[in-house]
Amino acid sequence: MATTFGEYYARAFNSDSFFGLQMVINWMSLLAFLWVLGLAYLVIKANPKAPVNRFMAVLLVCEGMKMLFQAVDVLPYLPQYESLWDIVWFIKIDVFIIGTIASLFLYFSVPIYYRIERLKFLYKPVLQKNVWYIIPIISTAIWMVLRNMPIFQIPDKVWLTCPAEGAAPTTNVWTGTISQDIQDIASSIETCPAVFDSILATESAGLWLIVMSSIPVSILALLFLRSSIKRDADGGVLNQKDSTTSNSLYIGFAGKVLGNVMFFAFILILLPLLNGGPAGFIDVNDWRYGVDRTFMSRLKYFVWTFALIFQVSGVAFEAMMFVHASLKDTVFGIDENLRTTFRNAVFTSVGAFLFILGSEVMENVLGFGLAGGVLIGVGLVVIRKPIFSLLDRISSRLLSTNLSKEDMGYLKAYSEAMRDGDITEREKAMLATFATSYGLDEDRVLFLEEYHNSDHSEPKVESTPPLVQVA
Repeated sequence: MATTFGEYYARAFNSDSFFGLQMVINWMSLLAFLWVLGLAYLVIKANPKAPVNRFMAVLLVCEGMKMLFQAVDVLPYLPQYESLWDIVWFIKIDVFIIGTIASLFLYFSVPIYYRIERLKFLYKPVLQKNVWYIIPIISTAIWMVLRNMPIFQIPDKVWLTCPAEGAAPTTNVWTGTISQDIQDIASSIETCPAVFDSILATESAGLWLIVMSSIPVSILALLFLRSSIKRDADGGVLNQKDSTTSNSLYIGFAGKVLGNVMFFAFILILLPLLNGGPAGFIDVNDWRYGVDRTFMSRLKYFVWTFALIFQVSGVAFEAMMFVHASLKDTVFGIDENLRTTFRNAVFTSVGAFLFILGSEVMENVLGFGLAGGVLIGVGLVVIRKPIFSLLDRISSRLLSTNLSKEDMGYLKAYSEAMRDGDITEREKAMLATFATSYGLDEDRVLFLEEYHNSDHSEPKVESTPPLVQVA
């Protein structure tokens, strides 16, 4: 009897699947893709004719395309969906690789759109007008050539199905044949430990090479961005009229690079140390369902699954910082909203990690894993306030609040009016006059007054130019 959509998702959230950790990452990837896509639209909408806007929008779209490799896995790996997977697989592999290749070239193109003194010969209008659309075209053409080479292909894909616990697993060829690697994994599952459906596919050295090349190239692009932000000894930005980058853009890109580095550190360093050698996607099924299932095999599966979160969180963090950089002057309270988002996201991620880790430890010690997860969860709730305080301090360093001169003028007037702890009717009228003269609407005034009353430290006056050009 074929597995239903609901049954597949129910199994994806049981204890054997770490309570849905991978499925949650899949949905996070899909949401990150949609978020980045929407952000790219806003950038283009701000000024469609500005080359830097077009470049940044294309870069964001390509970063989003890289999320599709994991995002399409929200669709169940079920044989009855094979005709749909014929299309989805093209998105999972081809669209993902085109986005990866285009991102590499776009990283190299940073000096064309962001002036760097040593590479100022690249900062030319003729390049800025054309590079942003030429790169996606060239990247697509490159992949159309590479995909016909055996080293870049995944010829063999096989459906692996366990219809019942204790039954023999069955294999059905989707494309190609049952290669030796696939046969070895299928043979390692002598009897089904549980009901499951999966895909066994041959590894592609060429695809791994393309993906791994993004690490050194993205680090180089990060250095490009760093070079375009000149600082004095106190950390202030110099040559502000010529600078088109910001701390937020740099921090966001650095976060994305760090996410990639962490992903490959887990996959290429930590996992091989645990496995006693290199491991790939095909080995995951052996760790999950093989006859020699031990704590170490569960640990390897957990490390592999948890590593997936680094890439999606890196892109999401980059997008969040880009929002902060480009919209902080037009979206009221965005700094505080992003701090709250950052704090909650980190707390939830750490909590989920510790819940699963505690469950696994207690499962192996007492045979009842949920107790460990609950114990850790209760502990986190008890100490959440000091954890939130620590995360707020970290986010305050990353997301510094920059207010305009008009904001500062109103804050000064409001501070004087609040000196005696009360605001008279005359002072209210005076503040209303100030707000009108400064062009501040009611929402902005409310935000500034709440900002003052929350005892924030002295804000910095915004003087750096916006990240993207707005018509």
